[in-house]
Amino acid sequence: MSVAEFQKLHNDLSAIYKDGKHEELLKHYTDDCCFLTPLQAPYGIKDAPEAFKNSKMQGYDKGELTVTVDDVKVSGDIAIDRGHYVLKLESEKKGRSALFEIKLFFSYFTRPCK
Repeated sequence: MSVAEFQKLHNDLSAIYKDGKHEELLKHYTDDCCFLTPLQAPYGIKDAPEAFKNSKMQGYDKGELTVTVDDVKVSGDIAIDRGHYVLKLESEKKGRSALFEIKLFFSYFTRPCK
């Protein structure tokens, strides 16, 4: 798969999330996937509906999300995409954050820096 194909996938998934169609969004993930987010402890597909209700997640689907795929590496039937995102929210709070992509066991995980 190419960077353009992964970019389209991320754009499509972001649009589904923004529309609040969480159940439809989850159909695009495998049953054994694990979500690693900076907002809460890792959770699986079965816990995702409850995770979307987490107070820390409220309002994120209303924000302006831009995901940019920087690179794609393919090895056999495994593809890994590396990228970055910007999420703009309406808020009185202002600040900065940085994200680091960490390669761990051939997968990239995003870790927040405060």
